[in-house]
Amino acid sequence: MIHELYMKNCALVEEARVNFGEKLNILTGETGSGKSIILEGLNLCFGGKYDRTFLRKGTEIGEVEIVVFSDNEKFLKRLNSIDVDIPKGEAIIVSRKLFQDGKSTTKINGKNIRVSDLKFVMSSIVDMHGQHQNQALYNKENHIEFVDIYGKEELSSIFKEYQTIFEEFNDIKKRIYRMNDNKSDMEVQREKDLLKFQINEISAANLSKSEFDELKKQRDIVANSEKIFNSLSEVYELIHNGQINSEDNVGKSFSLLSDIIKYDEKISEISESTEKVMYELQEISLNIRNYLDRIDFEPHILNEIEARMDVINTLRRKYGNTIDEILKYHQEMLERLDNIDNREERIENLKKELNIKKKELEIVGKKLSETRKKIASDLERSLLLELSSLNMKNTKFKVNFKKTDYNENGCDDIEFFVSFNLGEDLNPLNKIASGGEMSRFMLAFKSILSNLDKIDTLIFDEIDSGISGRAAQIVGEKLSAISNNKQIICITHLPQIASFADHHYHIEKNVEKNRTNTSITLLDDKVRTNEIARLISGKIITEKTVQHAIEILEIAEKIKKSNENLGG
Repeated sequence: MIHELYMKNCALVEEARVNFGEKLNILTGETGSGKSIILEGLNLCFGGKYDRTFLRKGTEIGEVEIVVFSDNEKFLKRLNSIDVDIPKGEAIIVSRKLFQDGKSTTKINGKNIRVSDLKFVMSSIVDMHGQHQNQALYNKENHIEFVDIYGKEELSSIFKEYQTIFEEFNDIKKRIYRMNDNKSDMEVQREKDLLKFQINEISAANLSKSEFDELKKQRDIVANSEKIFNSLSEVYELIHNGQINSEDNVGKSFSLLSDIIKYDEKISEISESTEKVMYELQEISLNIRNYLDRIDFEPHILNEIEARMDVINTLRRKYGNTIDEILKYHQEMLERLDNIDNREERIENLKKELNIKKKELEIVGKKLSETRKKIASDLERSLLLELSSLNMKNTKFKVNFKKTDYNENGCDDIEFFVSFNLGEDLNPLNKIASGGEMSRFMLAFKSILSNLDKIDTLIFDEIDSGISGRAAQIVGEKLSAISNNKQIICITHLPQIASFADHHYHIEKNVEKNRTNTSITLLDDKVRTNEIARLISGKIITEKTVQHAIEILEIAEKIKKSNENLGG
């Protein structure tokens, strides 16, 4: 619900703050006092268009702000979709700054957002009804939702069944589309030729997973074979083949040690270590000799290695950075080619499944449509009864059905047609321009749907246009009944409606220091009685008028209590 509205430098409002309450909030005031300014301030906080003439004369910046509390799941999801995360139960502050050049800035809890996003978010919790607002009822796309809300219990199981079948039907269509890739036969043949070339190119390379690393090692050895040969040859000379070499020196050392072991057993350990070194040097010499014998200086060997690496590098550039990635791509292409080769058979099988599912969809879709038509007839009758009680006896209303392609909502294209005047043809609802009649029309709808839809706040302007007496009292009763489930903010000129207020605000225009200023005040019981009396008789309030006002308020209070006892 809307907890608070703050306005600064807006038209006749220098600065105003109003705390709205739960249930029915009524705004009254003399003609021209600025009631529409308050609604326009609210509308701007719902994403309405800003006109720079709304800025107070002589000021550079205006401001409107509302504080909202809502646990509406749809509202919170929409906030999340524009990256505004609000935990349940926390205040949501919507603010707009208004500038002389006709531009404005928009924020939710301090985060800058687009006006279009604000409108998208706020439309999930607020319906505003008046001459200039494009409320939900004007949008033809919402009409099917109204019918479904009205028939929720009757439609629930069949609608779930339809949605399950539609999802399965849609899934098969997507699979066929993916298999076709939306390509012509010529395009498919070109893809097959390319796949075959790629598969053959990779297959011909006969790759092994560790091959590339091994080739790099071989290339380093062959490329440096001369340096390796020279270094090992020199080592061989030092260890084994030179005039003075390590083997001879260690062997002579071992012989000398062997001769003196008999004098001291401790020398035995030194002798054994020396003997071990002697044999290790002999083994090293042999290994070097064998390695030297295997070294090949043929240049074609290096050419063969580099040629093989070039083949692999070419495949790496085309199909993957590693041999593992190339082999994985090869497998994927084999599977893709297999899918294409067997495409016709698979598509044919899927088409058979699709036809079976389509028949199921048609059966359930027809049942859904027939149920909707029955519900729509009930809605027509109920709504016309409501409208009749709101002094709109000449209204005609029809829920028009057209068959459309199957979609997530069925095969029904639904639009409301209405005529408010005797002898006039039925026309699409969005072609009807009368604010007062449309407000009462929506009031009738909300009377029927108040327990079912998820909107938190309803705002009505011009709802009392063209009515008086008993019809006005019925409008007040309906507003009060709906407000048991929703917050309502309503402007009225009629005492019969104002008497049902749970919170009554008076809007007044004053002149101070040669400037006109509009203020808004929450009325206590005594002042409220006088305001009801003013609505009854105008500026001249007599004792009799006050008594009449008290009587009207008492009657309204009794009706409200009766409605509360009946559960609204």
